[in-house]
Amino acid sequence: MVIRNVACVGAGLIGSGWATLFAGKGFAVTLQDLKRDALRRAIKEIRRNLEFLAKKGFLEENASEDSFKRIEITMDLKKAVEDADYVQESVSEIYEVKKEVFKEIDAATSAHAILASSTSTLKMSVIQKVTRHPGRCIVVHPWNPPYLMPLVEVIPGEETSPETVEKTRRFMKSLGKVVVIQKKEVPGTIGNRLAAALWREAIDLVDKGVAELEDVDKAVSAGPGLRWAILGPHLSYHLGGGNGGIEHYLQHLGPAMESRWKSLAKWTSLSSSMKKRIIEGIKRSERARKKSLEELIRWRDEKLGNLLKVLYEEKM
Repeated sequence: MVIRNVACVGAGLIGSGWATLFAGKGFAVTLQDLKRDALRRAIKEIRRNLEFLAKKGFLEENASEDSFKRIEITMDLKKAVEDADYVQESVSEIYEVKKEVFKEIDAATSAHAILASSTSTLKMSVIQKVTRHPGRCIVVHPWNPPYLMPLVEVIPGEETSPETVEKTRRFMKSLGKVVVIQKKEVPGTIGNRLAAALWREAIDLVDKGVAELEDVDKAVSAGPGLRWAILGPHLSYHLGGGNGGIEHYLQHLGPAMESRWKSLAKWTSLSSSMKKRIIEGIKRSERARKKSLEELIRWRDEKLGNLLKVLYEEKM
């Protein structure tokens, strides 16, 4: 199957990010949302995203306008998906909403089309039950912003066919993505479960007064986060074992790690005091005080673009 036409269902932050990526890679894209204002906001954001990608060299010079012209917007779901070879759904993280959307998409598309969900938590095994062709339904979870972040997590449901998994993997790889296949469904994806574990400890450190929120963030971004961007946790500890590698690390430093694990946070819900400290900590942080949300997003993307060129050396 050759993918030529792509539909993005849902024009929020993730949906518009996907549309930016697909259009920038040369695909005809139809972006759908039930709200006209959401489409208007999305199309403005997509234009800015494409201009940024051209400026950073991720698109050919002067290619942003051609990419932008490949995007069509509509409020009509059937019209959006009827000619699509690949559909990326990015609507609300609610089972009933996603099931209704997948039911409609399944009825309106050709049987060859891949139906992908951006969900970060919900299970495709539940969603695909409402479709006539569950074998083509799959989770394709991006990391925000989808037009920059390399990682894509592909998660089949119980009825997803191996062919759909492989076609999706190849398609995402052709877009320059780093693709990981999650073999079992659990609440959340590989990446966001790891991120959730670290954030819980980060919140706990702030809540217990161990450090200010800004210093906790710095400890991650200037410490393990920098290393993880290259190696990930397992290889990082392998190198941490010196000449003996991971075997030496586990033997000699494993007990120290175990002592930390014993004192790590184990709570599973945020108290009102925790929420208050997080909000207050963000307001006090230097970058949040000096930059608007829009300015922070542009600053983040600028830094990400520079970092990606170093880490991956070639255009995404």
